[in-house]
Amino acid sequence: MFHVKHDLEKIESCPICKGTYFADFLSCKDHNYSYDWFCIVKCKNCGFRFTNPRPKEKTVHIYYQSTDYISHTSSKKGILNTIYHVVRNYQFGKKYTVIRKLIEKGKKKILDVGSGTGEFIKYLSKNGWDVKGVETDDKARNYSINNYNCKVDKSLDETAKYGKKFDVITLWHVLEHVYDINEYISKLKKLLNNDGYIILGLPNCDSFDAKYYKENWYAYDLPIHVSHFTRNDIKNLVNKHGLKLISIKPLIFDAYYISMLSERKKGRGFIFGLLNGIISNLKSLKSGQYSSLMYIIRK
Repeated sequence: MFHVKHDLEKIESCPICKGTYFADFLSCKDHNYSYDWFCIVKCKNCGFRFTNPRPKEKTVHIYYQSTDYISHTSSKKGILNTIYHVVRNYQFGKKYTVIRKLIEKGKKKILDVGSGTGEFIKYLSKNGWDVKGVETDDKARNYSINNYNCKVDKSLDETAKYGKKFDVITLWHVLEHVYDINEYISKLKKLLNNDGYIILGLPNCDSFDAKYYKENWYAYDLPIHVSHFTRNDIKNLVNKHGLKLISIKPLIFDAYYISMLSERKKGRGFIFGLLNGIISNLKSLKSGQYSSLMYIIRK
């Protein structure tokens, strides 16, 4: 076991409402890299939960170095990697259906932020869409360019330099990694055409599985997840930026995958995760508090 020297920063005001009074919410262990404990606090004003203190943005990349960080790898080794890729490919079809219902195929332009190794870009391109990606991880970005001939920028700032506007911008499990969420939403808004859509996929820390697993809930994923969203948080954020929340849809399969990874933290078999995924989705039929949610937002 090696010792990690953390370079942390303390957040003095809530990223959403700018409130300055917080309550301790939960402590979670980093099971992927440092094996140290980090804290989540809850804003006493608006209820938003965020990691505090957190690694400084310039050093957070070291916590992504674990081979367990699946979205930056194309590996299918091991049962969880295999399940992830099978479910991901199925979800592509579901996500594509949502996009196709929002806008007609043709010259419409899509930006996939946090495009990873480029599989979703490749899927959309094969279906005739004009699509571009943004991926900060050099290895994942280069893989998508070299293997799928994708058009991928390193940052939103790089994308903005070309002056191109998009009809749909997707962020699948990305916003929870973003350090300045208000600045980021502002940048996304500027990249949208009038009446364009932002689609967010996010873990829901008000879900049954989040409450059941508590500090072992895999989707907390400290310290690389710096924000921990609920439905109400997204409503507040959307209103703050003059956007419209059109609808909220469940990402059904996330409950199974997140629960299986949470069980691994507890040292139990993945079958328990499958069972808790079923329970989470059944409870969510009434509450609407699915493990992960898709937010469709309009400019």
